[in-house]
Amino acid sequence: MVRLLGKLMQIVGLVILPAAIVLQLIFDDPDTNESELERTGQDVFGFGVDGLLVAMIFGVCVFYVGRMVEGYATRQ
Repeated sequence: MVRLLGKLMQIVGLVILPAAIVLQLIFDDPDTNESELERTGQDVFGFGVDGLLVAMIFGVCVFYVGRMVEGYATRQ
């Protein structure tokens, strides 16, 4: 059961960044940008470059913790 939880955490860690990228692309509307550097998807859903970086770091952390949980389960 714990091994399954570890595997699930690894899968979630791998899915987080692509899901954040897709959400950012869906909610981005380049026609309404007032500045070349501004992305309106950040206003709608909070996924600018900074949000994607946070999603990436969170995904890596979840994946690593899932790997440790899975390793702990196989040692027991």
